[in-house]
Amino acid sequence: MEIDDFVGLTRRWPVLDGLRDGPLDRRELQEAVGVSRPTIHRQLRALRDSGLVAKQNGTFSLTPVGELAAAEFARTFDAMDTVSALSHVTPWLPLAEFGFEFDRLGDAEIALPRPNDPFAPTRRMLQTIHGADHIRMLTYTFLPEGDPAARQCFVDEGQHFEGVLDSTLVRSLLNDPASRTHLRDLLTRGARIAIASQPVPLILTIADEWVIIGAVDESGSPRGLIVTDNDVVRTWAEETVTAYHAGAEQLTPSAIDIGTVATDGGE
Repeated sequence: MEIDDFVGLTRRWPVLDGLRDGPLDRRELQEAVGVSRPTIHRQLRALRDSGLVAKQNGTFSLTPVGELAAAEFARTFDAMDTVSALSHVTPWLPLAEFGFEFDRLGDAEIALPRPNDPFAPTRRMLQTIHGADHIRMLTYTFLPEGDPAARQCFVDEGQHFEGVLDSTLVRSLLNDPASRTHLRDLLTRGARIAIASQPVPLILTIADEWVIIGAVDESGSPRGLIVTDNDVVRTWAEETVTAYHAGAEQLTPSAIDIGTVATDGGE
């Protein structure tokens, strides 16, 4: 296919998409696509000439080749939407830490902050965590507005939580009375929380089959969230959390009570 033909099909994609659910007459299709009558006439003529659309009994429908073209274009546009969203997240991600090819994120869900909802990534993360039975986390920060909802989520009966936290994060939690109580409460309820022996460069969570990769800017504001169930990414995430946990110091309620928690790991 010549590039001009591809560009032409891209312009006519709304017509193909409008016919994916079944035949329509010209007026119905014009209203569905939202173009003028001359425009819909030209586009239908071009698609009929290409063998992608057929006319029968006053209605237009996709041919088998047209159905294939519509499905492939839908897949392409979905992929480009993901690529566009990822381009807004990647500046804030430690890509050198990723032990997988970036194309493994092609089917990922990307949550981005919006002007009227700057904490959309935070809410999406907590939604995924809240519905999980098993949670593993490796992080150097908690996303803004995350503590109250995360506290309720992590201590729900039946949930298993394992976390490896950067030493600077643990220090800040212990220095805040409410967070200190929260941390002790998690441990008392069976959570496994450890202090990493080296700096943690990732915000990484595994919630059942889902892998969640967070991105924040220098001020700690959420810049995006990647959610995927890709098997390769999942294997990398499990191995990464396990590796950090292997050299970490386990936290205990008694250590918090008597103030013997070492928070200089990795410094």
